[in-house]
Amino acid sequence: MSTTAAAKPAVKSVRPLDAIGIFGGVICCLLWGGNAVATRFAIPDLPPIGCAALRFLIAIPLVAAIARGLRRPLAIPRAHWRLLSLNATLAAIQIGTFNWGTGHSEAGRSSVFINVHPLVVAPLAWLLLGEQLGARGVLGLLSAAGGVGVLLAEPLLRGGGLAGDVVVLVSGFIFATQTIVQKKTFPYIPPVTLLFWQTVLAVPLCLVASAVFEGFDHYVWSSRAIGGVLYQGIATSGICFAIWLVLLDRYPAGKLATIVFLTPIFGVGLGCLMRGEALTRALMIGGGLVGLGIYLTNSERAAEPGATLPELPGEDAP
Repeated sequence: MSTTAAAKPAVKSVRPLDAIGIFGGVICCLLWGGNAVATRFAIPDLPPIGCAALRFLIAIPLVAAIARGLRRPLAIPRAHWRLLSLNATLAAIQIGTFNWGTGHSEAGRSSVFINVHPLVVAPLAWLLLGEQLGARGVLGLLSAAGGVGVLLAEPLLRGGGLAGDVVVLVSGFIFATQTIVQKKTFPYIPPVTLLFWQTVLAVPLCLVASAVFEGFDHYVWSSRAIGGVLYQGIATSGICFAIWLVLLDRYPAGKLATIVFLTPIFGVGLGCLMRGEALTRALMIGGGLVGLGIYLTNSERAAEPGATLPELPGEDAP
């Protein structure tokens, strides 16, 4: 089945976004928002890159089952193996940097910083894919930039470090770059097929990197670490992806994408609830500005026929 054929149900759907669709999208955002919290539970008991390898390993049978259920092909022509390797390398680096940065920051802050990726995709798509970037999109980018600035200023004012926040922010930029590379890859490798094989290849990449930079003697198999990595592999890479594919089959992708602004809000709330992180004024203002920026940018792109929208939780969520 070709990539175009696989994407047609989502693009041509005219079914209005009803209560069931909104509920499903909110569930995806909620589960994805919990990813940073799960990462904080897993790290430092599990080293960041090793944790990424375990997450990918857990996700393999789930993605394979989804591909089988959707009757998607898994075979990839030899001519496209180099393209697949590029996607797998980006996935390994993106998750590894996200894990390291989150381990040196807070779950709520990480959830906000990683979700700048839809905002980075917009100007990249304008530059590389020839898409429109109108006044609302520019306003959204400015809003998100202001939110990031507020959040980055907070640790400086209280004398803290920025390393974790900056690395997660870099991970968000890598995620955005990966999204553009994926869009360029889809004409040659269908989305589900690409996700399956890049997940498979990311496991040895992360294991080798973990052996070189972390060492396998730093793995502590605590209950919280196991629970955290299981959440990342099952809820983030499995359940979110399955729900999102069902939603894409029934509702317009553009309308669904406008819900993604809830993800950093859920991440901040879950960080406070599950880990007792402080809900500071800077976190509320910064997270709110980033969420507003995501909504403005995605809602503008949703109105453009044929626009390349950023993926919601599931397709390759961090």
